[in-house]
Parts: sequence; structure tokens; C-alpha cells
Amino acid sequence: MGDNVEINKNTVMPLFYQIKENLKAKILSGDWEVGQQIPTEKELAAQFKVSTITVKRAVHELVAEGMLYRRSGKGTFVIRQEEQSLSKLVTLKNEAWEDHHHPHNLIRFTIDKTEQGVRPKLELNGNEKVYSIHRVKTENDIPLAIEFSYLPVSPFPDLTIEMLENQLLYNLITEHYQIELGKAKVYFSSIAATQYEAELLQVPLGEHLLMLERCTAAKDGRILEYSKFILKDTQSKYFLEIEL
Repeated sequence: MGDNVEINKNTVMPLFYQIKENLKAKILSGDWEVGQQIPTEKELAAQFKVSTITVKRAVHELVAEGMLYRRSGKGTFVIRQEEQSLSKLVTLKNEAWEDHHHPHNLIRFTIDKTEQGVRPKLELNGNEKVYSIHRVKTENDIPLAIEFSYLPVSPFPDLTIEMLENQLLYNLITEHYQIELGKAKVYFSSIAATQYEAELLQVPLGEHLLMLERCTAAKDGRILEYSKFILKDTQSKYFLEIEL
């Protein structure tokens, strides 16, 4: 980064967001290496020709997203961007959402008729009720992703919060309810954060996010589960491993 960096002060895009994206590009491109200390907020303010308050907000959001971390009395440093397997994030057969390194917080568990857009995905007719489960995946108390899961009530009678907290969803389906899984279909897309998602993930409204949608079917073809995973798209590099 040179002595001065030009940003567009005549656009509706906030200055802090332009600075944030500029700093993010330095991290993702490798110009700023893992463990490297970035310039101070005063130095960045001089380079961008803005106030330190504006720079502070940009840096704070990158800290919240897990791209930078602060060391008291030392400065702000770049965090390693770890690779994560997309298959582990969406499969039912692992502990990616339940392990102690990536705990989740259950923020909603209800039984209702759910949103109209969910019912067709579960292939439900009539007034059959649905379990609605919302969870936030965290690391070091920083939110990384949101999971919205919907299950028809009839195959899973008496499902409780305690069961969800103490067992993997896969184990509940196959062991507790004795249902044999068939296959799952997964969709990937990019979305803009809604107010609800922005608040849960601590990102600006409209921030680019990665959405994974999964529909899981039993061996007999019944749709057992529909889930959406909303992830911060800069948290990691994601990969998909394919057997050849």
C-alpha cells in the first residue's frame, strides 16, 4: 500500500466499507501475510485521507469477520484463512456443526406450519406441521454461519431441544428414529445479508454471503429435511473433494 490510496468520496457506498474492501483485498491476495502486523489506524487514516473513526470501523468489521485480530498494546494482525471442506459443512454424517471447536447456539426451536417457501421443498401437503430450527455456528465467540433447518413433524415425533443439543442430527434420524438415509441434494448461491442475518453474523446489511441449501431424502424417497447454511464468504477458502 502506497503513501496515499484513492477512494471514491462521491458515491453512495460508505467510506468505511470501501476501506474495508481495500484492506480485505490486501489480505486475500497475500500482500499482507498471515501474522503480519497491519499499519496503525492513524497511518491508514493518513493513507486513505479519512478520519481515524472511519478506519476504526473498517478494521473492527474485519476483526469481527475473523480476518484480523488485535493484540493489546501490540497492534492488529492478519489471521490465517483456513481451508474448509464444503462437504463437511453440508453433510449429515459428521460433527462439523457440533464439535467443541465450532460450537453452535440454538436460537429458535418451534413447531408450526412454517414459511410457504419451505413447504414445497419438504413436499408437504395440507396442514402438516414442521420443526423450525435456527442455530448460529461460532468460533471464539465470533459468529461464522447460520443454520436454518426444517423437518416435518410426522417422521420425528417428540423431538426436543435436549435431543438436538446432545446428539447429531444424523444420529437422531438413523439411530433414534431408525430411518435409513438415501441421498441429499445441495445448492450453492451468493446472497445479500438481510437485517436478521446481518444482526446474527455481525456484518453490514447487504453484505455478500454464501448460501448452501440442502434437501435430504430417506431411502424410500421421503424428504426428511431442508436446511439453509448462511456463511460469511471471506471466512475461509472452501473446497470440494471428489472421488475419481
